[in-house]
Amino acid sequence: MGAGHAPGQAVTGATVAFTVLAGLATIMRLFTRLHIVHTAGIDDVSIIIAMCLSVVLTATMVKQVTYGIGDHYNDLNPANQIHVLQWMWASIWVYYLALGAAKCSIILQYLRIFPHNKFRRACYILLAVIGVYTTWTFLSSLLACVPVASFWDKSIEGHCLARLPVWFTNAALNIVTDVATVVIPLPVLKGLQLPKRQKIALMVVFGLGGITCIVSILRLQSLYAISIAEDVTWENPMAAIWSSIEVNVGILCSCIPTLKGCVNRIFPRFFKDRSTGRPSVPDTIELTPGGAGKHFAMASRNHDSKPRGRATQGGREADEGIQVVTVMEQEVEDRSRREDDSSSAESDSVRKLVLQRPGNDT
Repeated sequence: MGAGHAPGQAVTGATVAFTVLAGLATIMRLFTRLHIVHTAGIDDVSIIIAMCLSVVLTATMVKQVTYGIGDHYNDLNPANQIHVLQWMWASIWVYYLALGAAKCSIILQYLRIFPHNKFRRACYILLAVIGVYTTWTFLSSLLACVPVASFWDKSIEGHCLARLPVWFTNAALNIVTDVATVVIPLPVLKGLQLPKRQKIALMVVFGLGGITCIVSILRLQSLYAISIAEDVTWENPMAAIWSSIEVNVGILCSCIPTLKGCVNRIFPRFFKDRSTGRPSVPDTIELTPGGAGKHFAMASRNHDSKPRGRATQGGREADEGIQVVTVMEQEVEDRSRREDDSSSAESDSVRKLVLQRPGNDT
């Protein structure tokens, strides 16, 4: 899809389809967090807000179609000319709020996974930048014209911000924050002492946000067309479609790393090791720092799909008679020690199996 014209029906079809996909991913995420791993957090609250705003955004798009988006502005009756621009105005600031909430969810998810102090400081800085950016874009779109009604009612004299410089500045900042969100966890993931295959898989999962960057860039062409257009209802459909795709892809990218537990519950054989019949990937991954920065621990939890009792899990009660917690510690050795006899390699990793029963402090 380029910056060419699209009919109103295409706007409805695309926005509804992507919103439904994002909604399903959000439901699966919440099911996983609340009923499988029992570890819901503030990042889940953020994604719920983003999803609700995405639904509102879709509603504003559908209302624009109802009042004539995709048709020439001068072909609309005076009442529809006002209504379509009112809903267009609403869609702009809802879009920015939804995008900001989706990005915050991704960063908050990083904070609950990675314990490294420097990385966490970088996340807090990025959260602050996204917060300032979202506040600016919200206010600049909400008050794009003063008085506000002059945005949709051409009979009201007012002063409006120049669309081209403001919208493209916002788009550029949006792409910068997208890139930062994708890049920031990669050095930490690269430094993990994991098998190469697992490390690559983790980097791919956390790098999925790059898709949002691509969508943001593709949106620029349609954004330019609408920012210089006099016939805004004719030129707006493509910008509306790309905006909806961008928000919902952001939600999808935030949800995908959390969906393994839900998929494993629905398709129990999907993630099982063919040789052992056991889950090959844990439902959740938590990285905890080791002593003196020389090693790290990766704690993983696999949850039985059939609860048989109650057990304690991190201060919470889980539906398990026995909780199995696997802890793997891998020490980072000096290169000289790595050249030692391969028989000593077994000391590089220690695998501990801890069985926790209700009322047992161990």
